[in-house]
Amino acid sequence: MNGENLRTDVKISVVVPIYNAGKYLQTCLYSIINQSYQNYEAILVDDGSTDGSGLVCDQYAEMDRRLRVIHKENEGLICARKSGLAAACGKYIAFVDADDWVDADFLETGVWQMEQTKADIVLTGCVREIGDCSETVQNRIGSGIYDVSGLTRDVYPKMLHYEAFYEFGILPYIWNKFYKKELLERCYAGIDTRIYDGEDVAIVYPYLLHARKAVITDDAKYHYRIHSESMTANRKADYYENTARLYLHLATKFQGFEYRHFLMPQLDSYMRMMIWQGNPGGFIESTRFIFPFKKIPKGVPIILYGAGYVGRIFHYQISQSDYCTIAAWVDKGYQQEEMKKMGVVSMEALQTQQYDYVVLAVSRTDVAAEITSELISHGVDKKKIVFGLPMR
Repeated sequence: MNGENLRTDVKISVVVPIYNAGKYLQTCLYSIINQSYQNYEAILVDDGSTDGSGLVCDQYAEMDRRLRVIHKENEGLICARKSGLAAACGKYIAFVDADDWVDADFLETGVWQMEQTKADIVLTGCVREIGDCSETVQNRIGSGIYDVSGLTRDVYPKMLHYEAFYEFGILPYIWNKFYKKELLERCYAGIDTRIYDGEDVAIVYPYLLHARKAVITDDAKYHYRIHSESMTANRKADYYENTARLYLHLATKFQGFEYRHFLMPQLDSYMRMMIWQGNPGGFIESTRFIFPFKKIPKGVPIILYGAGYVGRIFHYQISQSDYCTIAAWVDKGYQQEEMKKMGVVSMEALQTQQYDYVVLAVSRTDVAAEITSELISHGVDKKKIVFGLPMR
């Protein structure tokens, strides 16, 4: 039995984000209050529900003191989970979505695995529930205990893209896993809260990169309900803008790790999958210009050359990701009033500023070639000039 020798003084916090889940909410809450492991708190985050879900939360909290309710205005799933995490008191964190449910020993098994192995994360399988049909799904990477060498050798190279298209080595869901609170808080710090599709991916894989030990188990005690009202079944008009933000977030995280040489190809494969979930042309149009992360080491100072449309996109992406330092933002039109307000300066900055690269923020290759020739004539080493081609 997993519960043998399990310390019952170890507290786990269960965060439940809720938005208009009244049709399924009671099943979810019933499964939580009937857990075999008793030392937990459930933080119910009512994210501005308008269907009475908040009232149901209050009623359950009156019946069970382990349930706490946060009522807030609607800001989306990431903000709801962050609010629950900030309020959590447990050593460990688990997530349960309001339209899902868990087996009675879900928490007991997870806490036992975390305590016995001293892991930073436990990753389980899950059961997909579609109407009357159930399907058990497992991680493709085999069960076991993985230390740093095992993670580097067996997990990181295939965690986001295993072999086939849309095949994960590690399931991307946030809710079939158990986390350490302090490590999870680091992963949520600074995340773009506008990401609403792929928000689980934005946390799970960066968290794994911070882990020193992980446990993969074939347990499947989480029941994931797939229905027509779910978020993944209804994509918004700005889906590709969301995808661009997700790419920017993950690219920034991955480039900061020594394993980026096998992380970035996986990210590219994942992004192709995201593209084909909608109109590919829409994605290309909304994200044609991505800062050349692959060509620039993280944290170095750069000169950003160009303050037009592309330059402003690059400047925004750098400021949001904090990926590198802009020593100067240069444009020939620096004397224009609008550019002065943005802090754009003349090419003289090339002589006065310390920088490792000059990034050309222009859309055309012929223009980039002209600028490159001009920069070389001003004494700039050609190897330091980087042109980020638009995505095709």
